[in-house]
Amino acid sequence: MIPTDSLEIVRAVAHFRNFTAAAKHLHKVPSAISYTVRKLEERLDVQLFLRDSKRVELTPAGEHFIKHTDRLLLELEELEMSTRQMATGWEQELRIALDNVVNQGMVYDLVRDFQEVRPETNLIINTEVHNGSWDALFHNRCQLVLGAPKNIPDNILANDRFEWKPMGSLNWDFVVSPDHPLAEISAPLTQDIIREHTSICIQDTSRVFQHGYNLLLDDQQVLTVPSFRMAIECLIKGLGSTILPSHFAKPYIDAGQLVRCDVVDIPMSDSCYLAWNKENMGNGLRWVLEWLGEDDWLNKVWLQHDNNKPAGYHVP
Repeated sequence: MIPTDSLEIVRAVAHFRNFTAAAKHLHKVPSAISYTVRKLEERLDVQLFLRDSKRVELTPAGEHFIKHTDRLLLELEELEMSTRQMATGWEQELRIALDNVVNQGMVYDLVRDFQEVRPETNLIINTEVHNGSWDALFHNRCQLVLGAPKNIPDNILANDRFEWKPMGSLNWDFVVSPDHPLAEISAPLTQDIIREHTSICIQDTSRVFQHGYNLLLDDQQVLTVPSFRMAIECLIKGLGSTILPSHFAKPYIDAGQLVRCDVVDIPMSDSCYLAWNKENMGNGLRWVLEWLGEDDWLNKVWLQHDNNKPAGYHVP
């Protein structure tokens, strides 16, 4: 059987296209890297790399080997974690994704309370945008996601690994800075008027699934940013217009930094989901789901702006 450290070495060489760089990354000497690759090629009786004085390139056989190596190493990692979970009932690692539409301040209370109950489990908190939330759940980048969009991909619907429940209503506001030309128009804005100005869009983090909704009209100039936090900064500076979740927009509207505009033919009422992978569910995920509560509390904490929120809450 091929040792796993040999697989890691081959992956590093394939990534860096250079034995010396791979050796530096793995904290090994270049001769050890070359020796391992050569012995593996002898064992397989195939050439994995084409070598020259500066770079190495994968052969077709090498491409095939790397593709399946990634899958095997991931399966070994999952086997290790599931075996430990089988023995203790608790996950070794719990990955949680927060969609960009939810208030993220409450997650610190979640982390603190979870660590008091199970400090041995490593928590990994990431953010996703639009269909990136469903993509992350389906492709095992997370085990639970808060704020997944209401349009559930067919891959999720057809797979019994997943469960979800509604988080209640999610409302949006079309906003611009007070100095933006659209702020001077008193009548409801039509799509033809909006199209004449730059739209600020949030980059969908989906790697495989089709990208989700952004307010982008045909032939409209676009400014793409990674988060609502940056979108708000761009809005305040007058760099464009966009729709924001109402719970994000409200404090900036109240402070006079943004102006809400009425629009026609653009839906402003929405919803989203709490979703999770129930396959191999451990005590950690069960605890988090219980801590998060039901849809009315989920909505109040994660999808509304309220100055009387619990300690730890803040807008982005």
